[in-house]
Amino acid sequence: MSFVRSVLSPLRDPEPAIDPSREPNAHATPARVKVLYIAGYGRSGTTLLDIALGEHPAVMGGGEIATLARHVWANDEYCACGASVRACPVWREIVTDWRAGEPPTLIDDYRRAQERTETILGLGRIAERWRGDAHAARTVKLLRAVVARSARPVVVDSSKLPGRALALAAMEGIELFVVHVVRDPRGVAWSLNKAIKRQVDKGVQRELRPKPLAYTALRWSIVNLATEWLCRRVGPGRHVRVRYEEFVADPPATLARILTLVGERPVPSVLGAPMVPQHQVAGSRHRMQSAITIASDERWKTAMPRLRRWWVTLLTAPLLRRYGYALGVPAEDES
Repeated sequence: MSFVRSVLSPLRDPEPAIDPSREPNAHATPARVKVLYIAGYGRSGTTLLDIALGEHPAVMGGGEIATLARHVWANDEYCACGASVRACPVWREIVTDWRAGEPPTLIDDYRRAQERTETILGLGRIAERWRGDAHAARTVKLLRAVVARSARPVVVDSSKLPGRALALAAMEGIELFVVHVVRDPRGVAWSLNKAIKRQVDKGVQRELRPKPLAYTALRWSIVNLATEWLCRRVGPGRHVRVRYEEFVADPPATLARILTLVGERPVPSVLGAPMVPQHQVAGSRHRMQSAITIASDERWKTAMPRLRRWWVTLLTAPLLRRYGYALGVPAEDES
């Protein structure tokens, strides 16, 4: 039994017996799709959290679903199951259902609509509503197909950027919950300061060049402030903030908080067994591993030159303190 499957297997009540004398109401309004959106900045453990949540039998870890129409389907990129997305038995059927009754240009049309609507300011969302909000209808249709084909009522979308979640929050057919993931920006900046070569079969679709520290620090602040705005938009009881460092230190506690948010019941477990990525359609390259064990990565504390560390600290100081991070690094980490 995998690590988080044993962490998260819910204690479910028996299913009620079906009364054959009652027929379903053909005119009943379909239930809203329950979406758990993971927002925050890259290299903060968002894909790892997606995989962990996807171990729960009621949760479909979908990965960065926003990328499906942007480039994943067109380029036939790899699903976490190891198959290309068009060969993946789950995503192939999801897209088939999504395309039913739609024009052949659906995916291109949807991508263009994303470019207009999934922004922070949301001016494109106003235009879409004026036109009848076809983008919202197609988004809900896609997510309903994900629920139907995975047979799991909660969909995780770890697309990260808050603009997409703001768009989802405005759609009537979606019940949105937000997980705001934050990581010490010095760890994020150090991770993004390294180059990664293109390895398509390993989940790296293009060469990733080092990001300047100042760029990462400033963008980290902007994205997290925007995510705070998103959390206010969805309202109390619909969001939770998770620090990467707390998640990797105590996965069961973090996962319990998130699952409780969406109405699922976790149970305690024994730590140590690896997780198996399932059908994350995009995300970090770690999703292409056959098995993952949650472990902290804080090498930046010893590997990152002190001057660079303090440069990032200076640029992010207000939010560092807001999220509970020390401005300095503990003496034991200075070795």
